[in-house]
Amino acid sequence: MRIAVPISIIALAAAVFAGCGGSSESDSTETGSGAAPQGGAATAPAGASAAKCDVNVAEVEAVRATGISCGETKAVLLAWQRNNGCVGSQGISHVACTVRSYRCIATRTERGVSVSCSKPGRSIAFTSKR
Repeated sequence: MRIAVPISIIALAAAVFAGCGGSSESDSTETGSGAAPQGGAATAPAGASAAKCDVNVAEVEAVRATGISCGETKAVLLAWQRNNGCVGSQGISHVACTVRSYRCIATRTERGVSVSCSKPGRSIAFTSKR
């Protein structure tokens, strides 16, 4: 009985780690039409609708939205830009803030600031040149 507990913990941990996949880059884009992208690779969880939004917001590029309209995406991006606390100072590599009930995390990269904003069932990812 005493040995059964550690074995079941190890089996559970192995099952959890087996479910973790690797990452890969893909240029496929789904426009929210519900159709699967070319090659059968999914870009969003089952039931979610992923879209590449052309929101025309200054200094923002590569916008991806899941479970959210492009109009709401643009409103979140503009609110993020107006919130000076979302960018932080030059010496800080990571910044977190909340805009329009979305929790955003920004990371400085060579290309600018990589930003991910989300709330349950919805997410936005973009790059800002700010």
